[in-house]
Amino acid sequence: MGLGGVLALFAVTVGAQQPLSERAVREARAASNAAIARRDTAALAAMVSASYHSVSSRDVHTQGRDGVLRTWVAQFAAHGDVSYVRTPATVRIYAPWEMAEERGEWVGRWTEADGRVEVRGSYTAKWRRTGGRWLLEAEVFTPLTCRGSAYCTRSPGRP
Repeated sequence: MGLGGVLALFAVTVGAQQPLSERAVREARAASNAAIARRDTAALAAMVSASYHSVSSRDVHTQGRDGVLRTWVAQFAAHGDVSYVRTPATVRIYAPWEMAEERGEWVGRWTEADGRVEVRGSYTAKWRRTGGRWLLEAEVFTPLTCRGSAYCTRSPGRP
Protein backbone atom coordinates (compact mmCIF):
# COMPACT_ATOMS: atom_id res chain seq x y z
CA MET A 1 0.00 0.00 0.00
CA GLY A 2 1.41 3.41 -0.96
CA LEU A 3 1.56 6.53 1.21
CA GLY A 4 -1.81 7.72 -0.14
CA GLY A 5 -3.50 4.49 0.90
CA VAL A 6 -1.88 4.55 4.33
CA LEU A 7 -2.96 8.18 4.82
CA ALA A 8 -6.53 7.37 3.79
CA LEU A 9 -6.63 4.40 6.16
CA PHE A 10 -5.19 6.51 8.97
CA ALA A 11 -7.77 9.25 8.36
CA VAL A 12 -10.62 6.73 8.48
CA THR A 13 -9.42 4.91 11.60
CA VAL A 14 -8.30 7.82 13.78
CA GLY A 15 -9.56 10.87 11.93
CA ALA A 16 -12.88 11.18 13.69
CA GLN A 17 -14.40 14.64 13.87
CA GLN A 18 -12.29 16.62 16.35
CA PRO A 19 -13.85 19.58 18.15
CA LEU A 20 -12.72 23.13 17.59
CA SER A 21 -11.01 23.44 20.98
CA GLU A 22 -7.68 23.88 22.72
CA ARG A 23 -8.08 20.40 24.17
CA ALA A 24 -8.40 18.86 20.69
CA VAL A 25 -5.18 20.54 19.56
CA ARG A 26 -3.38 19.32 22.69
CA GLU A 27 -4.69 15.82 21.99
CA ALA A 28 -3.39 16.05 18.41
CA ARG A 29 0.05 17.01 19.79
CA ALA A 30 -0.08 14.09 22.22
CA ALA A 31 -0.88 11.79 19.28
CA SER A 32 2.14 13.22 17.43
CA ASN A 33 4.41 12.55 20.42
CA ALA A 34 3.02 9.01 20.69
CA ALA A 35 3.64 8.39 16.97
CA ILE A 36 7.27 9.49 17.41
CA ALA A 37 7.67 7.20 20.42
CA ARG A 38 6.38 4.18 18.47
CA ARG A 39 8.27 5.23 15.29
CA ASP A 40 5.09 5.35 13.24
CA THR A 41 6.21 7.29 10.18
CA ALA A 42 2.89 6.85 8.34
CA ALA A 43 0.98 8.35 11.27
CA LEU A 44 3.43 11.26 11.45
CA ALA A 45 2.97 12.01 7.75
CA ALA A 46 -0.82 11.81 8.13
CA MET A 47 -0.75 14.48 10.85
CA VAL A 48 0.48 17.22 8.51
CA SER A 49 -1.18 19.10 5.67
CA ALA A 50 -0.08 18.62 2.07
CA SER A 51 1.46 22.12 2.22
CA TYR A 52 3.22 21.60 5.58
CA HIS A 53 6.58 23.30 6.13
CA SER A 54 8.98 22.98 9.06
CA VAL A 55 12.31 24.42 10.06
CA SER A 56 14.32 22.19 12.39
CA SER A 57 16.68 23.28 15.14
CA ARG A 58 19.56 22.84 12.66
CA ASP A 59 17.77 24.82 9.91
CA VAL A 60 16.68 21.80 7.88
CA HIS A 61 13.53 22.66 5.93
CA THR A 62 10.93 19.94 5.37
CA GLN A 63 8.06 20.23 2.91
CA GLY A 64 4.81 18.29 2.72
CA ARG A 65 3.82 14.79 3.75
CA ASP A 66 6.46 13.06 1.63
CA GLY A 67 9.14 15.25 3.19
CA VAL A 68 7.90 14.40 6.68
CA LEU A 69 7.92 10.71 5.84
CA ARG A 70 11.49 10.86 4.47
CA THR A 71 12.72 12.92 7.43
CA TRP A 72 11.34 10.57 10.08
CA VAL A 73 12.49 7.43 8.25
CA ALA A 74 16.02 8.91 8.12
CA GLN A 75 15.90 9.99 11.80
CA PHE A 76 14.84 6.57 13.01
CA ALA A 77 17.39 4.80 10.78
CA ALA A 78 20.28 7.02 11.90
CA HIS A 79 19.55 6.83 15.63
CA GLY A 80 17.70 3.81 16.96
CA ASP A 81 17.20 5.51 20.32
CA VAL A 82 16.05 8.94 19.10
CA SER A 83 13.17 10.54 20.96
CA TYR A 84 11.44 13.88 20.66
CA VAL A 85 8.76 15.26 22.93
CA ARG A 86 6.93 18.50 22.27
CA THR A 87 5.11 19.97 25.28
CA PRO A 88 2.60 22.73 24.58
CA ALA A 89 2.63 25.71 26.93
CA THR A 90 -0.10 27.68 25.15
CA VAL A 91 -2.68 26.89 22.50
CA ARG A 92 -4.80 29.67 21.03
CA ILE A 93 -7.71 29.05 18.66
CA TYR A 94 -9.03 31.40 16.00
CA ALA A 95 -12.43 29.79 15.52
CA PRO A 96 -13.69 31.73 12.44
CA TRP A 97 -10.84 30.34 10.32
CA GLU A 98 -10.44 27.04 12.23
CA MET A 99 -6.76 27.71 12.97
CA ALA A 100 -4.67 27.37 16.09
CA GLU A 101 -1.31 28.52 17.35
CA GLU A 102 0.67 26.25 19.65
CA ARG A 103 3.80 27.34 21.52
CA GLY A 104 5.85 25.20 23.80
CA GLU A 105 9.10 23.49 24.69
CA TRP A 106 10.69 20.50 22.98
CA VAL A 107 13.44 18.05 23.87
CA GLY A 108 15.30 15.65 21.60
CA ARG A 109 17.58 12.84 22.80
CA TRP A 110 19.71 10.26 21.01
CA THR A 111 23.16 8.68 21.11
CA GLU A 112 26.06 9.75 18.94
CA ALA A 113 29.37 7.84 18.73
CA ASP A 114 30.86 10.15 21.38
CA GLY A 115 27.93 10.25 23.80
CA ARG A 116 24.31 10.94 24.52
CA VAL A 117 22.84 14.15 23.06
CA GLU A 118 20.12 16.21 24.64
CA VAL A 119 18.83 19.25 22.76
CA ARG A 120 16.13 21.49 24.19
CA GLY A 121 14.36 24.51 22.88
CA SER A 122 11.14 26.27 22.05
CA TYR A 123 8.73 25.76 19.16
CA THR A 124 5.79 27.38 17.46
CA ALA A 125 3.26 25.39 15.46
CA LYS A 126 0.32 26.42 13.29
CA TRP A 127 -2.59 24.00 13.08
CA ARG A 128 -5.58 24.08 10.76
CA ARG A 129 -8.78 22.09 11.14
CA THR A 130 -9.44 20.40 7.82
CA GLY A 131 -12.15 17.84 7.20
CA GLY A 132 -12.86 17.77 10.94
CA ARG A 133 -9.22 16.96 11.85
CA TRP A 134 -6.43 19.16 13.21
CA LEU A 135 -3.45 19.05 10.84
CA LEU A 136 -0.10 20.73 11.24
CA GLU A 137 0.51 23.50 8.70
CA ALA A 138 3.91 24.69 9.97
CA GLU A 139 6.41 24.21 12.78
CA VAL A 140 9.58 26.09 13.73
CA PHE A 141 11.97 24.61 16.29
CA THR A 142 14.55 26.87 17.96
CA PRO A 143 17.41 25.29 19.94
CA LEU A 144 18.21 26.83 23.31
CA THR A 145 20.54 24.25 24.88
CA CYS A 146 22.52 21.25 23.71
CA ARG A 147 24.76 18.98 25.73
CA GLY A 148 26.48 15.64 25.76
CA SER A 149 28.35 15.29 22.46
CA ALA A 150 30.51 17.10 19.91
CA TYR A 151 27.25 17.27 17.91
CA CYS A 152 26.41 20.25 20.10
CA THR A 153 29.51 22.20 19.04
CA ARG A 154 29.04 21.75 15.28
CA SER A 155 27.10 24.68 13.89
CA PRO A 156 24.70 23.83 11.07
CA GLY A 157 25.83 24.85 7.61
CA ARG A 158 24.38 27.88 5.93
CA PRO A 159 22.68 27.73 2.51
